[in-house]
Amino acid sequence: MKKSIFLAIIIVFIAFFSMRRCSSPSVEIEKNDVVSLSPDIITEMKAMGRWEFLSVKMEELVDTTKGILFKDQLSLLYTGKIRYGIDCSKAENWLMHNADTVFVRLPEVEILDDYFLDETATKTVFASGKFTPDDRRDMKERAIKRMLDKSEKMGHRNVAKENAKEHITLFFKQLGIKNIVFIDR
Repeated sequence: MKKSIFLAIIIVFIAFFSMRRCSSPSVEIEKNDVVSLSPDIITEMKAMGRWEFLSVKMEELVDTTKGILFKDQLSLLYTGKIRYGIDCSKAENWLMHNADTVFVRLPEVEILDDYFLDETATKTVFASGKFTPDDRRDMKERAIKRMLDKSEKMGHRNVAKENAKEHITLFFKQLGIKNIVFIDR
């Protein structure tokens, strides 16, 4: 009987201290709404390299004729994919941080690949006669120039710039930054 009373006292004692310990909070959670733009984030963005915001597939028909009496003719259909974006590794001082706002001086949107023509997809539409590699190189250069000119006239660079603003805004909002302001160059 003494053992059971002693055991009951020990159980009550353990229960009392357990409840007392559980009732006092030992872990506190502090919420901080201010998100800072750390150097690590900027380094990671630079390491991303090229960030594409628009790609446009284009085709261009180029033809040439040579000869006086017996005309040699060649018509080729060129295909290319122009990719617009920014090269994050080249961007310097394009992000500034002040309290809960990030100021972005967007780097110039550019064509990411200087050589965007897909020569394997080039199709001969019409061919008669003989043409030298120089003739074909000249046709290829004309196709590239026409594609670039057409792309600029269609405003693809501006569309890519607007896409860049949307993607960068979304990127920073996912990091918890609420205010993103774009500064024109």
